Amino acid sequence: MTTTTPSLQLGPTLADQRLDRAGIAKPLVSVIVTSFNYAPYVVDCLRSVARQSYPHWECIVVDDRSTDQSPALIQEFAASPEAGGRFSLVSHEANCGQMEGFKTGLSRAKGVFVVLLDADDVLLEDFLETHVKAHLGRKPVAMTSTNQYQIDGAGQVVSGEHLDHMSKGQFRYVRKTTFQRGFWIWATASSMMFRADTLRLILEDQPRSFRICADYYIAHFANLIGYSLLIPTIHGCYRRHGENNFGSNPVLGAINSVGCMSKHPPHAQFRQAIIDHMLANKARFKPILGRKDFVTMLFRVGTWAEIRAAAKLHPDVLPGPEWKLFARYVLFRLSRLKRDKTPWAAKLEVVDPAEILPGE
Repeated sequence: MTTTTPSLQLGPTLADQRLDRAGIAKPLVSVIVTSFNYAPYVVDCLRSVARQSYPHWECIVVDDRSTDQSPALIQEFAASPEAGGRFSLVSHEANCGQMEGFKTGLSRAKGVFVVLLDADDVLLEDFLETHVKAHLGRKPVAMTSTNQYQIDGAGQVVSGEHLDHMSKGQFRYVRKTTFQRGFWIWATASSMMFRADTLRLILEDQPRSFRICADYYIAHFANLIGYSLLIPTIHGCYRRHGENNFGSNPVLGAINSVGCMSKHPPHAQFRQAIIDHMLANKARFKPILGRKDFVTMLFRVGTWAEIRAAAKLHPDVLPGPEWKLFARYVLFRLSRLKRDKTPWAAKLEVVDPAEILPGE
């Protein structure tokens, strides 16, 4: 007679009372709000952080040398009872752009997880809770992205989802992407939660900066390192008010880009920034990725011309002879050909919600 051992049913991490009894703390989330001349919207943004159902958070507001009333409004809110002493303001002495604001906030962040929130956007009250639960589920990733409502400058809903978000009603696991060509399958930076250590790896000691569309560099780099998860439910609002740095197009339906591509830096600049950062910080990356996967990741990002140029500067990482390196690169690209040509709807791995949020 054979007997079967019942499978262990794993419950939600945040509800595990054994952790409380052992004195193990819930993870702190650092919300970094980057603000430049967003006086009409910034208080609504900060209030949305203060309303979060997940109680373990801090908020660092980075003002990028605003010339309107937003710094005074931020200080007034931070001193109010509603803020509860959990908001701090850091002011740049010069206007530096989005990516430098993220770096400034990250240098002061104490959290295990980090949210990069634009000061004109709004979080719904279960945003942090949803993302933390997903990060502590059975599919660890570098970043998560939930869907978003889109609202206008007056705070009216103009779209029931973010058109870029490729979840389409399912939890979807994003892995083993390549970066020779540009793509975008997540919602905006304000829809995401990152592991703080991942952000430090890709932002610290990075001299290259992007004044706008920094989330394009950050999200792709994070996904290349530790994959990402698309969460189909909506937990925030992206505001389109006509003065957005990139997403300034109105929502007209399914016929136009929701971002103004004429403002977007060329894809090749992001590609080169990732390659240069990996090679300049190879002493940090190689122990994490391993030597073989370090080279494979370079192959996932660069064109042959970029790999060839990198090999001349870093022969210890990409040794010759050149023909042999070229053969390795071609074999890798051929191994990816079928997957890279597969439509995104088929390429993204659908994940059972029970695997993401066990016990719920």
